[in-house]
Amino acid sequence: MKWSDRSVAGTLRSAFVLLVSLVLLGGVVGAVESVRHSAALDRIVEHNAPVRVNNLKMTVEMNEAARGLSNHLLFGQSEEYYRQSRESARSLLEVLVARADTPEERRLTAELERRFLAWAAHADRAGEVDRDDRDETARYVREHQRLYEQVVAAAQDLETYLRGRSDTLVQESERQRLLALAGTAAFALVAIALALFASVRTYRVLVPPLDAMRGTLDRLAAGDHEARAPATGGPVEIRRLGSAINMLADESERLRRAERERVRLAEVVYETAGRIRQTLDVDDIVREAASLLGARLPADQVFIQLVRDGEIGPAELQWSDGGLVEAGTTALLPAPSEQAERLYAESAASSGSTVDPPGHVPEAAARALRALGDTQYLFAPFGTGGELLGAILVTRDSRGPWGTEEIEAVKSVGTDLGRALHQARLYGRERELVEELRALDAAKTDFMSAVSHELRTPLTSISGYLEILCDEEAGELNPVQEQMLQAIDRNTTRLRLLIEDLLTLSRIESGSFRTVKQETDLCAVTRESVASVRKAAEEGRVALEVACRPERLLVDGDPNQLDRALVNLLANAVKFTPAGGRVDVTVTLEEGHAVLRVADTGIGIPADELQRMETRFFRASNATERSIPGTGLGLSIVRSIVANHSGTFDLRSREGEGTTVTVRIPTCATKLRTEGDETGAPAGAPREPGPAPGRQEADHRGH
Repeated sequence: MKWSDRSVAGTLRSAFVLLVSLVLLGGVVGAVESVRHSAALDRIVEHNAPVRVNNLKMTVEMNEAARGLSNHLLFGQSEEYYRQSRESARSLLEVLVARADTPEERRLTAELERRFLAWAAHADRAGEVDRDDRDETARYVREHQRLYEQVVAAAQDLETYLRGRSDTLVQESERQRLLALAGTAAFALVAIALALFASVRTYRVLVPPLDAMRGTLDRLAAGDHEARAPATGGPVEIRRLGSAINMLADESERLRRAERERVRLAEVVYETAGRIRQTLDVDDIVREAASLLGARLPADQVFIQLVRDGEIGPAELQWSDGGLVEAGTTALLPAPSEQAERLYAESAASSGSTVDPPGHVPEAAARALRALGDTQYLFAPFGTGGELLGAILVTRDSRGPWGTEEIEAVKSVGTDLGRALHQARLYGRERELVEELRALDAAKTDFMSAVSHELRTPLTSISGYLEILCDEEAGELNPVQEQMLQAIDRNTTRLRLLIEDLLTLSRIESGSFRTVKQETDLCAVTRESVASVRKAAEEGRVALEVACRPERLLVDGDPNQLDRALVNLLANAVKFTPAGGRVDVTVTLEEGHAVLRVADTGIGIPADELQRMETRFFRASNATERSIPGTGLGLSIVRSIVANHSGTFDLRSREGEGTTVTVRIPTCATKLRTEGDETGAPAGAPREPGPAPGRQEADHRGH
């Protein structure tokens, strides 16, 4: 077998076996030489060095022991230090004797042990020396020194032997290293030559065919989808690889075609969704959906069916032969909607041949499909939430069954169509409700205005005759009659205030609530409003105090409306404050705004009812329980007046402690600065004087 006809596995196997063999042989040679080289070093590291260290330590301990014994004899120091050093030296000597492994080393360690024992025996007689006899002590010390020097000399002989042996081992290790280096270099040259031979042969067999494959892949990556790998040349695996590349290229082309179709269908869905969302008319939505599906899908007919009275169909609209078909010309028969509802609940669709529909299609629906002739159909129900609204039915004679991407596209269009139809129906119903509410609101406003005007006429007559009776023009009154007339007067006033509030609300809602703004001193308006309710405060024994700036505080406002709002706030504060309570009114300037605060120590408002105080005709429960009269319209009117003056209204209250109302209105300087920024007029420019401030009737007292 030729080398080029072998398989890639066989070629690589041969090359790898050769290379692995060379690596293993190189490893064996290196290991042998390394063992030989490291044997001498191991001897030095594991034996000679530790023995030399122990010998040196023993010599040091002998020196410490000898010095300690001399100090004990000559200077009377404790012999404990001497004994510790002696025991350490003895332990180290035992290690030296135990580790001696050559005859010469054993001889030297035996001699060292003999001399150490002689020294130790002489040292043990130190207790017999009379230290008071200096001559005897000196003789003992000299003998002790001689024996110590013999021990040190023996240790030095052992060190000389070990050092010489270490030098010999180092020389042997260096010699072995040089031999190992030479052997390894020779083996490496042989291994390189063999490896080059194997590499060249393997390269010639594998690389050219692989280069051809790479060229094919580069062309495919560059967009040349027609590129294919050569079918011949190279080992078996490479030829198979070429075949696999060609198969992948064919499959990639198929997937690209499928992706282009998927993108096209997604564009159809997106365009259809965008078109049907541009209108809220049901007929236009159905027409746009049918037209786009028919024009962009590979379909012959498109039917849009809606659910009516438990049946789906006939088609609301049909697209066929490139255009919309007039209603009533379709042959599609209606069918019960149960099967469509099951498909919609499962988010599924039905497809197949109209001649032989799938088994899950009921007979009535199958008959409707057969009426269309021999064609491929796709039925996709749509709706919103859990409600079925209708279905899309598309058919075609060519191109075979409907694909998954086409089914999903039609289902997506159905989803958008269901939402659009639901939204269109809701919008239609909303418009109907808005028109009804507008009609009701207009009727209510007209009714309130008419009733208020009709009530004022007889009320004016009642007030006139009441004034005549009170002036006793019709005869003298007794005390009981006077009390009755006073009750009539109070209730007439309450009724007049209620009518005026209703008229004010009617004007606000109808847009006829006129405002004549001018430079108005809020402090002056406040003082006049306080004066108008002071009598009611005195009658209720409520202290009413006012604190205003001494200088004018100008706001751009309608003095009549501001007075009405202030009187309503003050009247409420006095009315809901028990006898002995207090109402404080303050007017200040804060950050370019006129701030009016009305604080009372009255009954307050329950915390859970504060948010409802903005509701018209709503009254706090504690006020109703105490039978305090009122209409529940005062705060609504105050809020409207404050908002009409670009101000803010803040209500804070705590039941049983009182209520504080804060009104903030921009001053004239702030207003002019804002208008100057917007129009380019300089801030503080002179304004045309308006009409003089007027006063409304003080009939709000007690409101």
